[in-house]
Amino acid sequence: MDDCLQQLMDRVDAGEGELLKNLMLTERLSRLVRMRLEMQTPYISKWPQALSIQSQPANVSTSLKQRAVLVDEIWHAAGDSGSDIDWYVKRTVLGGIYSASEVYMLTDNSPGKKSIRL
Repeated sequence: MDDCLQQLMDRVDAGEGELLKNLMLTERLSRLVRMRLEMQTPYISKWPQALSIQSQPANVSTSLKQRAVLVDEIWHAAGDSGSDIDWYVKRTVLGGIYSASEVYMLTDNSPGKKSIRL
């Protein structure tokens, strides 16, 4: 997960960030989440096992931290710099959207996972 997060941030820093600036906030968030989910495609056959390992009690704190960092980085890449109470709400909502999209991706049997659209 950490490698995929780093790849996402590298892509944003290498030019994707400039393309994102021209999009509406919801489009930026959608694109960033989609980019991150696409990075999991090579591992999709093993992803259910990975999620199972993450949900084990010994790994929950690490998993939650990784998810929080991911969601925070996506918001920063989308241009969010707020620090009020909305900071928590935005990250919680995006975390839920990301998790739901991830689970949907696991059940998507369309060719090339083409039915995944945020």
